[in-house]
Amino acid sequence: MALKYVLMMGSLILFLPCAGQDFDYVIEAIYTSKPPVIDGLEDDTIWQQITPVDLKDNRSGNETGDAAIITHVKSCYDDHTLYFFFLCSDPDIWTSFTQRDEHLWENEAVELFIDVDDEPETYVEIEVSPANVLFDSYIVDTLNIDVPKTALFNLKGIRTAVAVSGTLNERNDTDDHWTVEIAIPFADLVNENVQQVTTATEIRINFYRLDENQGMERMYYAWSPTGGRFHKPSYFGRLVFK
Repeated sequence: MALKYVLMMGSLILFLPCAGQDFDYVIEAIYTSKPPVIDGLEDDTIWQQITPVDLKDNRSGNETGDAAIITHVKSCYDDHTLYFFFLCSDPDIWTSFTQRDEHLWENEAVELFIDVDDEPETYVEIEVSPANVLFDSYIVDTLNIDVPKTALFNLKGIRTAVAVSGTLNERNDTDDHWTVEIAIPFADLVNENVQQVTTATEIRINFYRLDENQGMERMYYAWSPTGGRFHKPSYFGRLVFK
């Protein structure tokens, strides 16, 4: 279906052995001197130059063979900002949430977890819905997450945009896909343990998607599958800068 509306608001994968997992997932963020326009679209030159990574079934770890529900992620950066692009093939694009920091994970959303201090209990969680609603939080105890308290954390400079190819919240038609762009200033990622985030910082990361199509089982996807709940820092991959 043709793009109906836009809602405003280069990645190379390598596999290396890692204790606790079959593989350690490594994604390269590609440098760009011309950052993408945050409009939810993939038409920027830099996105055209990057090979995406794919999300897998989080329970089984299997590749998603169905083109109608596949998820791709790309990453790039400039001197001040990290950029991510999600493409979510989706025949039924919907969400019931309209306000920042609502429980987006209860409907459809993409998620991004970023750890800049290699302390497994502390990392940033970012979620974006098909309506371009944002949830951002700072996790300090992965086993006992106080959702209202963590959601008080706000990334000051984050920018997101979503483009929908289909009709959002029209459950009786067939949609095609939705895409998400996220821009996160390095300065937003500093915490009590890391006073400056740069390309020299070792960043742990994972990407997720929650998908629920009408008449179908609710599905959970991950770049580095956890087998269960997403909040397993030991399964985070690594982001490196090229």
